[in-house]
Amino acid sequence: MTSKLRVIPYVILLLPLDVIVAIGILLAQLCGKLFPSSQRRGGCAEGADGVVRPAGMFRRTDHPGAIAPPLLCEEGNVVATIVIVNFDGKHLLAECLPAVIEAVKCAGGNHEILVVDNGSADGSAQFVQENFPEVRLLALDQNYGFTGGNNRAAQSIETDIIVFLNNDMVVDRGFLQPLLGPFSDPSVFAVTSQIFFADATRRREETGKTRARFDSGFFYFWHDEMRPEDKALQTMPVLWAGGGSCAVDRKKFLTLGGFDSLYHPFYFEDTDVSYQAWKRGWKCLLAPASRVVHKHRATTKAKFPDRFVETTVRRNQYLFTWKNLTDTTMILQHVANLPRAHARGMVQHDPLFEMQAFLRAFRRLPEALTKRLSHISRYTIPDREVLARSQKS
Repeated sequence: MTSKLRVIPYVILLLPLDVIVAIGILLAQLCGKLFPSSQRRGGCAEGADGVVRPAGMFRRTDHPGAIAPPLLCEEGNVVATIVIVNFDGKHLLAECLPAVIEAVKCAGGNHEILVVDNGSADGSAQFVQENFPEVRLLALDQNYGFTGGNNRAAQSIETDIIVFLNNDMVVDRGFLQPLLGPFSDPSVFAVTSQIFFADATRRREETGKTRARFDSGFFYFWHDEMRPEDKALQTMPVLWAGGGSCAVDRKKFLTLGGFDSLYHPFYFEDTDVSYQAWKRGWKCLLAPASRVVHKHRATTKAKFPDRFVETTVRRNQYLFTWKNLTDTTMILQHVANLPRAHARGMVQHDPLFEMQAFLRAFRRLPEALTKRLSHISRYTIPDREVLARSQKS
């Protein structure tokens, strides 16, 4: 912890950048109001494989009913592809895949399992081919990360529903069907699982019951505690569907452009695409009966130092706000409170931590504002209403 007085010089150093951020966001807000339809006629959009293409290549919509709901097979069930992105995680696949295969057998239907190998050097691809012949393998030439791997998978499959699953998840035998049932409602974008840790004595930092509030100019995100009455519900609204254990409507996912590379290499991609869905009038739900066990950050912590992981989370908190926040009052609160946010971050961690995170975000400000403008004309639900709808019990 750092004293409040000691952080003042560092906060002052960031003030010029805060002014630039404020000007950039306010100008983007003004452009969005003055030219609300400009992005519908042209411009660029990022494809699901991370490639920027003309906006016309992706079918857009201003209302939920414009995109057809998932097709049903003869038995009345949605057919899904379970996508597992892997990078040097052969040891994790050895636990993950048998449980997924068993869950598919339990659910019935012609569900597909697809492992996307991001150029692993530990023999993961060969391991899958030799030990799990029922699993399809998409072997990529290099590590495209969470975003690139999942987006390439979304482009390579034909099923209407994608189940995104981290390779450090071990699924319950009955996890699949509770995820797929809610897609009979055409306004559903995503359905996410309830999350547990292998150590039952450990505090559940993740539950799947995701929430957010906007306070003093900033979004704060968390996983809420599951109440006894929650567990009896078929579904309940959540702010975001966790990208490591959720099902999404593939057509809607591609319409939104997939996971956004703005947040590369990790974290907030799922929060962002879910928030985009809410703002277009679609819903994200939690299905408590779908259960997975997560080895928390087993892959990330093995590849990246803890400080890099934590500054990336902080960086992406800024980027999420700059890209997505469109309520004028909330924007003014954000830009006015940037110095206070820096001070809180510096006291909580240390001055260099906050400065590093903010500078990393600042370098991506132009990209965040460009993407902000490419989406703003598609929104039908204001920010405050999104927060309210996603927290209804």
